[in-house]
Amino acid sequence: MTSITHTSFYNVTCKVCVAIRNVLVNSFKAMIRAQEAAGRARAAHHLANMGYYKEAKDVMLGVDKD
Repeated sequence: MTSITHTSFYNVTCKVCVAIRNVLVNSFKAMIRAQEAAGRARAAHHLANMGYYKEAKDVMLGVDKD
């Protein structure tokens, strides 16, 4: 009969925790990217409505002028 050692049990649970953490982090990053894209689209829409077509294009393409 084999018994599970503390080290092997710890390694298994750590791998599960890392997998769960990776899923949560990637989901959070995806939500942030989606909201950022929606914000850019809304800003570009308002700029285009005001007649600033070049600026709206720059916002959608992510062009930064420093």
